Amino acid sequence: MSTRSRISPDTVEASATPAWTVQVAGVLADEADACGGSPRPAADVPFAAVHLWHAGAVADLVGEAVARHGGDPAPHEALRVMHVRAAMGEAFGEDAWSVVLEPVLREMYLLAYPRERVHSRAAAAAASFALSRGWAEKDAKEYGETYARMNTEASERVYAEANTIANTAAHALAFATGEAEDYAHAWPSAVLRAWIAAYAGADATAGPAGQEARRRLRDGLDEAVRRASA
Repeated sequence: MSTRSRISPDTVEASATPAWTVQVAGVLADEADACGGSPRPAADVPFAAVHLWHAGAVADLVGEAVARHGGDPAPHEALRVMHVRAAMGEAFGEDAWSVVLEPVLREMYLLAYPRERVHSRAAAAAASFALSRGWAEKDAKEYGETYARMNTEASERVYAEANTIANTAAHALAFATGEAEDYAHAWPSAVLRAWIAAYAGADATAGPAGQEARRRLRDGLDEAVRRASA
């Protein structure tokens, strides 16, 4: 008979999910942090800071990315206003949050998708396959481009849809309850990476634009925590 102590599923789940502040700090960290940059927010910050952050730095960053690509700013403004009202203490249910989150997240994930990289790899693989089957180089290249276009469009839709469905549900719950634990279980670090990719470009998140996005989000979070804790 085993004497090993039993761990409940709830305990495993809780221990496996880092606090939202830890998740966010990990994504926003860059070289500046090693040289005395912005400190990690305290683990017990008021949840209003999350709403203030989304209504401020997050909304500004994503809004700029949307405008650059000719998107509709209305859904993003609606979400920003809702975060402002929530930060002031107004309560909204999961359904209300879902309605405003869904179009915003879908557009963000479309912007964050690495379509150029996916297209290039698919075109090269398909052309290589055609060449191995004896196709002429010109025909193989045309086949590769056609395959890559269809493959990329389909992959982009699936990527955006799957991430939108999952993150809308998780974040709607967290924003409705206002609980830090629920927000951590929504894995904001994953959405945060998508915000940065949407702003900087999926293949440029390590470059200057990606660093700028991280700095703006980091500074915005610091300000939101200060305001919520005042």
